Amino acid sequence: MRPIRLLPILLLTALLPMGLHGQGLQADPTGSGGEELVDRVAAVVGDSIILYSQIMEQVGRLQAGGMELPVDNPQAMAQVEREVLEDMVDQLVLLQAAARDTLVAVSDDQVEQTFREAWDDQIQRFGGSEDQLRQAVEQMGMSMSQYRSSMRDEIRQGLLLQRFMQDQRRQARPAVVEEHEVQEFFERERARFGERPATLTFQQIFIQPQASDSARAQARERAEEILQMLRDGEDFADLAQRFSDDPGSRQQGGELGWYRRGDGLVEEFEDAAFSLRERETSGVVESPFGAHIIKVERVRGPERMIHHILIGADPTSADEDRARERTEEIAQRIREGADLTEFEDEATRFGLPDSVTVPRDQLQQFPQSLASALQTAQAGEVVGPVDVPLGPGMTVFGVVRVDDIREAGEFQFEDVREQIRANLQEQRMEERLVTRFRERTYIDIRL
Repeated sequence: MRPIRLLPILLLTALLPMGLHGQGLQADPTGSGGEELVDRVAAVVGDSIILYSQIMEQVGRLQAGGMELPVDNPQAMAQVEREVLEDMVDQLVLLQAAARDTLVAVSDDQVEQTFREAWDDQIQRFGGSEDQLRQAVEQMGMSMSQYRSSMRDEIRQGLLLQRFMQDQRRQARPAVVEEHEVQEFFERERARFGERPATLTFQQIFIQPQASDSARAQARERAEEILQMLRDGEDFADLAQRFSDDPGSRQQGGELGWYRRGDGLVEEFEDAAFSLRERETSGVVESPFGAHIIKVERVRGPERMIHHILIGADPTSADEDRARERTEEIAQRIREGADLTEFEDEATRFGLPDSVTVPRDQLQQFPQSLASALQTAQAGEVVGPVDVPLGPGMTVFGVVRVDDIREAGEFQFEDVREQIRANLQEQRMEERLVTRFRERTYIDIRL
């Protein structure tokens, strides 16, 4: 079985400039003949069909993406078309399986958010001008409303497939990949790895200022008042938009998204959320961030769709001073030989792993204060305390120990060993899934 090459690019290729859909094929996009083609059914998959024009659209997208095609060799081109068709069949088989899975859903909000990002990207691809995009769309015989609708449909399908594949990966048994297979892949593809970037490996902990007892009491009292409004029949999403202090979820009616245990929620919040049944609302739950009211909107196996209303208990400047002083003490202890794990009970990692390796040219993606400290750090150095702003009125203090600095150079086997193993395991898992669902689906290839 082939790798499922089209799956990772379902959305990306759909939004390329030449991905103006629904028109049928007017001319050979490979440029091999130039004559007009008559469309026909290339395959029947379950209750759906794949048209030859759709195959050629995908071929054109691959060519636009830089893939060299054997346009002067009809037999080789026919083989390319057949491979593209097989990939499309695999993709459609999985989409049909995802549509049948009642536990997999994509919200309208998710589709709309992704659409807005994709639409902005489309406009940028056409020189930042919506008028230029409109001209290109109209040249294909489509209206802008038709094009938007087509994009939304493809985005919904792409998100649905992504969610379905995530669920299947969690349920599937790990594929066995032998060490010699990893080594052989590395040797075969070595030239394609390119140059390994300069990297920085470090460990970090963060000390979060704790609000005073009086501030926490005030937050709890306010949360109790909002909880009573809920009990009196007011809408959770409306109350979240009106009162929640969480800027990341407030406008979405308090929606945080799907979570499993261990996904980075603070302990008090996680314990409360995972004790609730579907559509059940908690009492007031306190965490280092303040007082929460938690609602579990949906339950899907080990996952919870979680909403919350946060009433923040803001630390005072005195609380921040105490946290900074404690961070200085911890930094000094680590410089004297203590391990970072000794301070885990009072620190938080915000769901980050114990050790992080990042390319040096990506440090600018970190908060500026932390990036500046790491840019000049030496291997073995302990950096901190570093003031790290998390948002309006919220600062934590970090301690970082730089464990290793590597200069750019050629990738070695050990650098990519686990990445190759993971990729091969995922590929084999996808192959098993496709084989299983193809066996359950009526497929008639007519190309």
